[in-house]
Amino acid sequence: MGVGLSVLIGFKAAVLFFFFAILRRLLSGEAPYSEICEGLYVGGWPSSPDKLPPDDPAIVDCTCELPRRPEFSGHSYLCVPTWDTRAPQPAAIESAVKWACRKRDQKRPVLVHCAYGHGRSVAVMCALLVALGVAEDWKNAEKLIREKRPYIRMNALHRRALEEWSKHRLSSSQKNG
Repeated sequence: MGVGLSVLIGFKAAVLFFFFAILRRLLSGEAPYSEICEGLYVGGWPSSPDKLPPDDPAIVDCTCELPRRPEFSGHSYLCVPTWDTRAPQPAAIESAVKWACRKRDQKRPVLVHCAYGHGRSVAVMCALLVALGVAEDWKNAEKLIREKRPYIRMNALHRRALEEWSKHRLSSSQKNG
């Protein structure tokens, strides 16, 4: 198979996934995003500007299979490229958390999204809630998120990444404390 054919197949797969993501959201009836606590939102890929939270949010994008919308080029943006059903690496989670905390210090709302707002983005939001002192640990953060967004479903990879992130964070604070 030639390179051109591989690129064409990859492009067609990306287009199909794009349309599947939009169709699935429309059929589910789930809101595009949920406010977890003041100024912190978790949700699915914002397919248009009306799918963004209010007040010019900073965006943490946990996808690598969906395009960044050109209409969002003016928004503060960080990509943590992670495939669907996979988990961001603990170091990537920490980078996203630090970036989002800086945005919150500037009084900016923050949207953390993946394709549907159920897995990758929830893992990053769990860590962010811990870092901001909203939740004691990622497990309590997950419960808090589930209260606001009931269809979340982190898998074993997400939980393992959060466990590693938590251990690293705890060992770093003990070294610095």
